[in-house]
Amino acid sequence: MGVKLLINSLFRGGAEKQFAALGALLPHDQLLLLENEVLISPPSKPLFLSRRSAGTSSFLKTAAIPVYARRLAALTSPGDTVLSFMERANLVNILAARRSGHRAVVCERTRPSGEFSGLRGALMRPLIRRLYPEAAVIVANSAGVKADLAANFSVPPEKITVINNGCDTAAIAAAAGEGLAPAWARVFERPVICASGRLTAAKGHWHMLRIFSQVKAPGIKPALVLLGEGELLEYLLKFARGLGLTVYSGPGTPPPDADVYFAGFMENPYKYISKARLFALTSLWEGFPNALVEALACGAPVLSSDCTAGPREILSPGTAAQGIVKAEPAPYGVLLPALSGARLTSGAPLERAERVWAEKISEMLADTALLEKYSRAGLARAQDFELSTTAALWRDLLQGTSSPGHHVK
Repeated sequence: MGVKLLINSLFRGGAEKQFAALGALLPHDQLLLLENEVLISPPSKPLFLSRRSAGTSSFLKTAAIPVYARRLAALTSPGDTVLSFMERANLVNILAARRSGHRAVVCERTRPSGEFSGLRGALMRPLIRRLYPEAAVIVANSAGVKADLAANFSVPPEKITVINNGCDTAAIAAAAGEGLAPAWARVFERPVICASGRLTAAKGHWHMLRIFSQVKAPGIKPALVLLGEGELLEYLLKFARGLGLTVYSGPGTPPPDADVYFAGFMENPYKYISKARLFALTSLWEGFPNALVEALACGAPVLSSDCTAGPREILSPGTAAQGIVKAEPAPYGVLLPALSGARLTSGAPLERAERVWAEKISEMLADTALLEKYSRAGLARAQDFELSTTAALWRDLLQGTSSPGHHVK
């Protein structure tokens, strides 16, 4: 009887980072990757199920699911448990269990209804709907993801357990304390709004640019610092310039007076986030946003879109309101109206939700007492997601000492 860990690859995304952090704390006898792509430190030596890499098209990777499943089945037996993260790995896990009889535990990291649309959705949604109910246990990282799986993908609710993402608060605090290079320190002498995450459709960064173009701060020009890389970089650069914003795009030495800083991937994003005046999450959909909890652990006051899954559970636990149209002060941050996702032209007037965002950000930049209050509250809230506690819940689940349906907040 063994425990094997399975994921698509170890790219630098939030799901992969969570998988690697948990893997270091979960006893396992084998780490399996569908593709040969390792950009973060693995918890153990990986075994690759293919030679495919980042350069392989998503279509070919998806088409290879049955091949991966046969290879996984050959490595497992009925007494094994395989824990998988991310949809393709989850589908491989379930198909392989049909052959080998192993216990398939799959973890959904995002809200599939938001993540999969168009041609990709036409392929993945039916596969999730057909195969997920066959898993022994489905782990959702938020109650919103659980609700989506049950309502839109026919997954029996009694098969779904919720375990929130974990956060190594001590490691983040240590990293957050590092100083900035002199050029970056000059940027952060200004009131900085910071955002962190992949430059993808889910994060809605074009909304953040439109919002920022209307943000005012008393006495000094604010700056927007975007930490992360992704396929929308060129689009966002062009969009920001179309708004009349001066733009810096890393790497290199940042000027002190740009409006927007596309900083790119940073080995230590926390030293930037901790020195920002505000952290903003404009996501259109989420599962459970690591970036939001990490910002809390950095002591950054946070504002977040009240999208369907994730942020409300973090910032206002125990509440269920949706569809807010104005700013909602929450115990651990501020929830703001969900954004439409429409890619309006740079010259189009702000949408109602964008205006609410711009007004609230401008207000908070001037309110030192409120910022200090949310900084303290956020640090306390981050402790609720301590990684060691989360890992203990995972160990119980993998050992069969907890039952599906257990809900962790």
